[in-house]
Amino acid sequence: MGKSLDKSSNKFQYFSMFLCWFAYVSAYFGRYSYSANIAMFEKNYGGVSHTHAEAGLVMTFFAAAYGIGQLFHGVFCKYYPRRYVVSIALLVAAISDILVFVGVPFAVIKYLWLLNAVCQAVLWPMLLQIISENVGTKLMKSAILVMSTTTSFGTFCIYGMSAAFAKTNYLLTFLVGSFVLITAAIVWFIFYKPGAYIRINFKEHKESRQTKRTSVVGTFIITVVLLIFCSIVTNFNKDGLQTWVPVILKNINKNLSDGFSILLSLVLPLFGIFGATVAVFINKKIKPVVLLVMFFMVFTGVFNFLVIMFQKNMWVVVFCFGILELCLHGVANAVVSIFPLAMRDKMSPGALAGILNGSGYLGSALSSWGLGKIADVTGGWNAVFSTLLGTVVAILIFGGLYIVASTRNKELMV
Repeated sequence: MGKSLDKSSNKFQYFSMFLCWFAYVSAYFGRYSYSANIAMFEKNYGGVSHTHAEAGLVMTFFAAAYGIGQLFHGVFCKYYPRRYVVSIALLVAAISDILVFVGVPFAVIKYLWLLNAVCQAVLWPMLLQIISENVGTKLMKSAILVMSTTTSFGTFCIYGMSAAFAKTNYLLTFLVGSFVLITAAIVWFIFYKPGAYIRINFKEHKESRQTKRTSVVGTFIITVVLLIFCSIVTNFNKDGLQTWVPVILKNINKNLSDGFSILLSLVLPLFGIFGATVAVFINKKIKPVVLLVMFFMVFTGVFNFLVIMFQKNMWVVVFCFGILELCLHGVANAVVSIFPLAMRDKMSPGALAGILNGSGYLGSALSSWGLGKIADVTGGWNAVFSTLLGTVVAILIFGGLYIVASTRNKELMV
């Protein structure tokens, strides 16, 4: 292991972390620019009123294409030219933002976001693959911590900017977002450099790596299947809340302005940053990933129940949403960051991240349209909260059975 660290300085490793962090944070300016403004799209875009289900269909298209794309890119990303692929993905997202800003018909937006998703789907598996190649063992925990903040920080930035533009022209979010994306694409293209960690260590660890791959197939397959279901349920809850919370808050308080509802929704990514960070630190005490996931899921269930009990009190709901997002980001970080990078000597982190994160976007696809449809049919959000709680309870049951089984097979607990 030491040889790899001699070949690559700490400065290079930290800079690689920053580049990957900046690229993925920037991607959120072309991903959640729509969902951050979904309440205003329902009322204002093109002068047409849209239903919850119709408005949510845009993010359903994105999530479905993103999830399927990650499964594909996860397998093949290690063969892609890193410098060009990441830059192109960011530029496509920028173009999508610009087209919305200039006023394409509402019916076209879901197809733009579908194309956007196909390109952005390469980013997470590719960036984790790059981290695994550019960062040595000593700094890997730092890399996991840095990358764990990307989703929350990116979401916080795009929702914050949307709140700032809500009173003037919410479409300015898309214009400014496109500038951020173009800047990130240029920075990546100029400064990206490949690392050599995996190549240097491949010969040194060839036999042990082959043995560990066999162990993955035999021992870890059940763990991976369980984590796939955890990822689906986590994204169903996390992205469902992130998409619909401005609308939910306006439903609780009819006099709430669009800007203030978006501003309150910043509680979610803000707490999400803490959740992703907390997961890294708790992982020092609770090392098995499944136990770490179940730890967060228990609190997710508790606060989901509190939302149902106090759904008419906006401030209690906002606080509960924040804790829910903390727990859900903790789960997501454990599943799609901590676990894949911990397994990098057993299998490609990009492939594993693509499978786990890609599967999770099935939950995202179901949540955007499905939760909106439930709200349309039932005329409120109580059934939505009950649905979210039911999915968490299901995971706790399956996780409990897994933990019981692991008492007989200690190798299951990784």
